[in-house]
Amino acid sequence: MNRVFDKLTMIFKQYNSFVLTGHKNMDLDSLGSVLGMYRILKSMNKQVVIYMEEEINNTSVVKALEKLDLYHVKVHLVGSQEVRKMDSENTLLLVIDTHNIKLLDQPWMYEFFKHQVVLDHHIKLVDALEGSELTYINSRLSSMVEFVTLYLHELKINVSPIVGTIMLAGMEIDTNSYNIKTTDRTYEVASYLMKMGANNIDKQTLLQQSMEVYKRRQDFIKTSYMINEKMALCTLNEEIFQKSDLAIIAEELLQFDHVEAAFAIGKIGPHEVGISARSVGTIDVQKIMLALQGGGHKSDAATQLSNVTIHQAKEQLLEIINRGEL
Repeated sequence: MNRVFDKLTMIFKQYNSFVLTGHKNMDLDSLGSVLGMYRILKSMNKQVVIYMEEEINNTSVVKALEKLDLYHVKVHLVGSQEVRKMDSENTLLLVIDTHNIKLLDQPWMYEFFKHQVVLDHHIKLVDALEGSELTYINSRLSSMVEFVTLYLHELKINVSPIVGTIMLAGMEIDTNSYNIKTTDRTYEVASYLMKMGANNIDKQTLLQQSMEVYKRRQDFIKTSYMINEKMALCTLNEEIFQKSDLAIIAEELLQFDHVEAAFAIGKIGPHEVGISARSVGTIDVQKIMLALQGGGHKSDAATQLSNVTIHQAKEQLLEIINRGEL
């Protein structure tokens, strides 16, 4: 990985202006890794901005941005109008935590800027971004926070305690509290973030959820059922939910006896249905999601289907599982 860090540093030295962006519907791993990279570039005296969605749906991200203000940590956030005014020829676009054009909030940005770097930890998909100066995809990483923290360590650069806290929370979410995609290096990264001042109390406030949301989620979990001896399924109603809601439900189903893989299906847009898949590691849910044009990891994967009903999405999922070929 040190060779990648050296290559990144060489590329960064060639530019003075940078735009950082995560994936659409940013979560704490995406935000935390962007903030960590922002600190690295600022330490190099670069001009850096972070593209931020105009409408933020993730409550944890909203809390994290409020925490940055509370602790007087200044980051330069911009919207799409400001991005369009930037020098597209001499600015480097840094895409973090996705490599899929469909998962960018503003896909036009990738074509707008003539120079790009793509960093991700998800399984490579068909719709991968192309033509960048460097594309690094490592699905063995627990999170992009893990990668950025290792880069910080390599450069001997510290982040502020609240940024370290956001990064630690992001890694905790992506590993389902260190139950999946976790290696000894993941714990070392968490330890390093703690040494930089990451605070468990602030982290907990970022991860807290409303009681009503929790109760509602439990109501859906009560309706879940086993589709075979090892797999559980939960289908939501016709309301529109966040992807994170589906992910949390699928993860919570893994706590029950005999459940080795779990799926949650629900609407994530007016014409889109999402499927979130989780596994304890014995069943490769990434292969199942790939068959539905999705992706992810062996124990953590997802897909989104357009112009289908929840029932149709469920039937497609069951057809793939019942084939018994995966």
